Amino acid sequence: MTAEDREKLLLSDTQVPDLFITQYMSSLTGSSIQIYLFMLMNRSSSKGKMNAEKISKKLSMSQAEVEEQLFYLTSAGLLERAEDGSLDLVDIKAKEVDRYIESRKDADLEMPPQHRSDEMQRLSRSISDTFFMSRMSFIWQRFIDDCASVHKLDPVVIYSLFDELQKRGKLLSRNTRPAEELRDEWCRRGVHTSSDLEKVLEEDLKIQKCKDLMGRKMRKSLDGVDIEYITTWMLTYKMDPDVPEFLYSYLRKEKKKDKVTSIQMDEVLQEWFSHNIHNVKAAEDYEKKKLAADRSAAMKAMCGELLRKHFDDMDLKIIDRWANEDRWEEPIVRYAYEVLHRFMGSITLSQLDERLQLWKKNGVASVTKARQFEAENKKKNADAYQERKNAAPSSAQIPYMENDYSKEHLMKKEQESLDALDALLDDK
Repeated sequence: MTAEDREKLLLSDTQVPDLFITQYMSSLTGSSIQIYLFMLMNRSSSKGKMNAEKISKKLSMSQAEVEEQLFYLTSAGLLERAEDGSLDLVDIKAKEVDRYIESRKDADLEMPPQHRSDEMQRLSRSISDTFFMSRMSFIWQRFIDDCASVHKLDPVVIYSLFDELQKRGKLLSRNTRPAEELRDEWCRRGVHTSSDLEKVLEEDLKIQKCKDLMGRKMRKSLDGVDIEYITTWMLTYKMDPDVPEFLYSYLRKEKKKDKVTSIQMDEVLQEWFSHNIHNVKAAEDYEKKKLAADRSAAMKAMCGELLRKHFDDMDLKIIDRWANEDRWEEPIVRYAYEVLHRFMGSITLSQLDERLQLWKKNGVASVTKARQFEAENKKKNADAYQERKNAAPSSAQIPYMENDYSKEHLMKKEQESLDALDALLDDK
């Protein structure tokens, strides 16, 4: 920098319009304000037109960031871009004067009929007394006129708009931009009457509650993208405020996801919405049924692979019980099949079930435990067999006859039998 340049820089001033400070600055970012002030200085020093590349070099910003901030300035009506890509500031003072002169060209159009009515006059005085200490400027009078005549808002809605702005801390004495943005948002959402407004405010409460819950659950400050998703979940999918919080925990704990994004949550919430699910209880029931169906289908496919047969209703009931009541995992069922297949050719589901119930009765719940149980059982049977095999023969003799009979005694018994027979024949 030469001595002449330094002298010019020290002795020069950059004029900043009050309109920029009162009506535009509060809605801009720090970077966009920095670019605007730099372009004001450049214009006052007559250094020619600027473009994004020059601004990037002068302010040590990336060109992507500069383009983003230029978009905000252009959207706010502070900047214009020529066809050759050069940039020029809008004369906002001249623009405001033109608007004022245009509004006063026709005396009949200066104040719409609604404002001349007693109701609109009372509304205007009430807003002035309540929010501006009885010193409301003409720009707010014109804003009220537009709300009533152009946007067709009821007086109650217009008053509520000022009240909402004051609650948000955005009611500035000479800046109507936040009010215009809020009014346009309400109009997009169909607000014209007090009943419409009541519905929208109730929706806003749901959105705010969901934002608070998700902010605490995710332990971070939600950005604009997250808030857009939350707004969609509340207004389009009609979810209760605690449903996204439940879904976040469900994906982390049940689905074992280390990181849960709004995109992942939106996919699940779309599915729930398509099944008319809007609260946590319905979501829990749906996911349980879905998980049960998935487990049953997987178990059926595995059993079909092992047994190669068509399952009847009784078989399907056994499979469903394994999957959802007994909570058997596929590996342990497969191992039960392997155990039985060692000494059986054809295996049925009932036989598999008997083995699994035996394991369940003995506290076996995994393949490792099942292998240990089968090894111990095999050893126990082998020891019992060896014990019977090595047992000594018994020396005690079984008495086949308790009494010894002599020959005379037997002959006597034979003669008694013959005599009894002769007597019987004589009687006949």
